[in-house]
Amino acid sequence: MPDRTLLLTFGGLVVLAGCRSSKHHEPEDHLPASRAVHAEPARMVTRMVGEEVIGTVRARDTVELSPTVMGKLAELHCVLGSRVKAGDVIARLSVQELNARLDQARETLAQADLELARVTRLHASGALPGADYDAAVSRHRIAEAARAEAAAMAGYATMRAPFAGVVTAKLANAGDMAMPGKPVCVIEDPSSLRFEATVPENLARAFEHAPGIQVRLDVIDAAITATVAEISPNADAISRTVLVKLALPPDPRLRAGAFGRATVPASEVHALTVPVRAVVRHGQLEAVYVVADGAARMRLVRTGRSAEERIELRSGVRDGELVVIDAPDALVDGQPVTVTR
Repeated sequence: MPDRTLLLTFGGLVVLAGCRSSKHHEPEDHLPASRAVHAEPARMVTRMVGEEVIGTVRARDTVELSPTVMGKLAELHCVLGSRVKAGDVIARLSVQELNARLDQARETLAQADLELARVTRLHASGALPGADYDAAVSRHRIAEAARAEAAAMAGYATMRAPFAGVVTAKLANAGDMAMPGKPVCVIEDPSSLRFEATVPENLARAFEHAPGIQVRLDVIDAAITATVAEISPNADAISRTVLVKLALPPDPRLRAGAFGRATVPASEVHALTVPVRAVVRHGQLEAVYVVADGAARMRLVRTGRSAEERIELRSGVRDGELVVIDAPDALVDGQPVTVTR
């Protein structure tokens, strides 16, 4: 039914245009009075057509803190949303055997210190052979190395924040048994965010040459200009997609996990355009007035995309033809016109 209505409307406009055009053959005194109109030529332009991809905002620096050694969580300073500074203590593990080993290494080193002091005096007086002195020095160095190793192992019981950020996940509680490879919390740096998207591999090259990418996020009304930070050199063998990461400018409204869309210029197209104000609408039909032989001729057109106050015409007008801008309501098909620039 809508198609039939559209067809009838179109037919009516054609008949109306035919009736008005027939006035061209009427005597001069029956023609409408000449009007002054502003007209501009339709012109071909080259524009970029963008492709849209979806993605998610993620922090550039993210760490899942997990212990290096196994032990019970004696302390856990991890609160969702809390800010931490680099070096802050996040957790302490209760590892008795590591502390015992450190105590043993310290006692061994203390004994080696006493022995080295004694053999040094004896060697200086000539009462101790050089081989015995060298052996004592070697045992002291071994004791120092053992103490350093034990101290490093004991240090693994304290987990610290590697950088300043925000706690975004708490995966354990105090008293739990912590194990290597099992995270206890997640820290992200919200000051440096990226928009990550998996794009078709044939579109990855367009990102490489784009100076700026327009990103629209659901949490922000306006578009954000992002720059390409990383493009994966490999494509996924199953989905044939490539991971692209775009650096986002600092903005307090941005949050990791936000959904958005990025538009990248992908191809060039040639389109015939006229000012948006040249298009006259009659219901669902669109038309323009073309200046030909000193008269305004109505042409039915099919429009496309519009940008920067110009609109694409896909049919009805040829390149270079003069179209009337801001056509007066009283302007009719075939009416004489005078073009003013």
